[in-house]
Amino acid sequence: MSDFFASSGTQETAYWSAQPAVHVSQSDVNLELLQRELVLSGHQYTIQNSAPAVLQRFFTGEIDLDTELSKRFNGAPLLSRVSLRPKTAAQSPRGTAILASQDDSATLTVDINRITGVLELTFTLGAMLALRFTLNNLPAVDRRRWLDLMRREQGVAFLWSRARWERDYMIFVVRRYNIRAYAFSPNGFEAAVRLTPDVLGEYLDWLEGYWF
Repeated sequence: MSDFFASSGTQETAYWSAQPAVHVSQSDVNLELLQRELVLSGHQYTIQNSAPAVLQRFFTGEIDLDTELSKRFNGAPLLSRVSLRPKTAAQSPRGTAILASQDDSATLTVDINRITGVLELTFTLGAMLALRFTLNNLPAVDRRRWLDLMRREQGVAFLWSRARWERDYMIFVVRRYNIRAYAFSPNGFEAAVRLTPDVLGEYLDWLEGYWF
């Protein structure tokens, strides 16, 4: 496992433990890629002080992120239907995707602006409670890489801006028959859903049309 950069008192030493107390296989996650991204954004020096606890433990190899998040959100609803308005980006500069459970008790609504690439995601439960997350300032190279990662049969993919965990972000865990999507806000609220492979594939194709 590669060394991972983090701050010390001088912000010059490497923090990644050579022999973590708990050895966890991270075969599904490209930690070298995450390392480079955090270096580029300057967050390799702030992991210990400002990153959420679950990310700190993940970056240091103490936990498997998939296992940890699935335990925390073990009752996440399954969204197995998708409605796209309009069907293609050529029809409008703005679009809306509604991913819903079979009984419509839970939905994830995604609003996108083709000009800015901004995503607004609203998680609704029981037509009473909704949580909204806004993902903006997403570089095109990061969008493309995220789409490629999401089309693998399995793996973990982060969707966040250069601000990383300082703004709203998402973590996706892709398995062949089970996809989990987690949204986090620095304001202290979180949300999670599960997606079927068919819904995910249709949604990614639609989203790619707006982003590119």
